[in-house]
Amino acid sequence: MNAEHKKMIQAAGRSAIAFKEKGFHCSESVFMAINETLKITDPAMVKIVTGFHGGGGTHRTEPGVDMTALLAGIASGEDQRPDEEIPLEQVGHLCGALAAGIACFGFLYGRTSPTDDLTCVDELSFELHRRFSAEFNEKECGPLRDKWIPLWPGGTCENVYKRAAEIAVELILTAPELVPECPARTAE
Repeated sequence: MNAEHKKMIQAAGRSAIAFKEKGFHCSESVFMAINETLKITDPAMVKIVTGFHGGGGTHRTEPGVDMTALLAGIASGEDQRPDEEIPLEQVGHLCGALAAGIACFGFLYGRTSPTDDLTCVDELSFELHRRFSAEFNEKECGPLRDKWIPLWPGGTCENVYKRAAEIAVELILTAPELVPECPARTAE
């Protein structure tokens, strides 16, 4: 991997953390970091990954709960209450940071016709899952949060945001070498 690629990968990780610090959730932060680094699409397209945070969505368990404020407190680490005291239920399935990387692969290499080849997107997605699992020993939001948040400073998923963005950008930058069916990206 060349020095320019390494800089881009590191920039994506820093950017994911910066978006988190602005109040965006995992899926949004990672999508925006990848997009900012590689200029994939209109930044407003982040809307399509918003629902991926929390492993695929959140439900208020008490009426009138300000979900946005409560989730911001949880994501920032300011709200340290045990899960059973928080009036929310999260789906907790596939980590939103991982899902955002897959969405970016789709933007770059996805199909527009049912006869288009899906090898590139499928292989990159599989490899993202493999690398993410190797790093964190988990891919689902609930177990990731349970295992890793107590170990990270500030009690957040910041490291997941950072590494998911870095791994996805690395895969995109090296896609044609990893998967011959992936077309080379042209310079922006």
